[in-house]
Amino acid sequence: MRKTGIGCNSKINDHLYEGRYSPKDVYGKRLARNIYAPTREECEEKLAVLIKEMNAEISDKK
Repeated sequence: MRKTGIGCNSKINDHLYEGRYSPKDVYGKRLARNIYAPTREECEEKLAVLIKEMNAEISDKK
């Protein structure tokens, strides 16, 4: 179980993982982004980068 605000990581099939992050922007609208990777570890790394980038975009809009 993951904490709120750190995205989700799920296995789509036997060779593909999906990472999803969907925070709210400054207007209250959900912004959903997905990333895909062949391994869970690689998906976690890409998800961490995605979260940092999206949080930076949201803070720039404020």
